[in-house]
Amino acid sequence: MKKLYYIEQETFLRDLLEALCRAGEGYEAFTTEDGSDNLYFFNDLKPDFILIDWNTVESYQEKLLSDLQEVSQIPVGVTKLSEQNLPKEWLDRSVLVLDKPIEAKSILKKIFS
Repeated sequence: MKKLYYIEQETFLRDLLEALCRAGEGYEAFTTEDGSDNLYFFNDLKPDFILIDWNTVESYQEKLLSDLQEVSQIPVGVTKLSEQNLPKEWLDRSVLVLDKPIEAKSILKKIFS
């Protein structure tokens, strides 16, 4: 079973991704609205992919990036608004950058392809 860890402040988007994972065979989603202290969860859950919303984490992005370096084997994706620019360090760490709005029906394929 593929595990996805999603950091997103918008409840609707977290719920949507959880529902997509339940509907798709072989996917499991773990979500949180706050990614400021998640290293324990990264190590404990060992997700196959971590998806992060830039608006949610921008205020503590340096701490989160440091935590993500501790689990460098886990691929990371970032969702953002099209007018936002990610810092180079985040572009280097991310294997996937998606502009919002996200197309719900194809997101799991983009993440796990």
